[in-house]
Amino acid sequence: MKKIFQWEEYLNWKNMSKEQKLNFKRACLFPFLVYLVYVFLNQYSLAILLLLGFYFLIRFKNRNKLGR
Repeated sequence: MKKIFQWEEYLNWKNMSKEQKLNFKRACLFPFLVYLVYVFLNQYSLAILLLLGFYFLIRFKNRNKLGR
């Protein structure tokens, strides 16, 4: 069974393989990415919802028209 928390292995940075180092860096940077997405959505959520609503309104109105 694979270990989930490998803190003992992460303390030996010099003995880690390149794949383990990359996985550790990704695990450390993931919360920052989540925070950036949260800030973006928090700031622009109203505009995104309005654009989606406008898109679906136009799509609903043009539903019965024939296309090419």
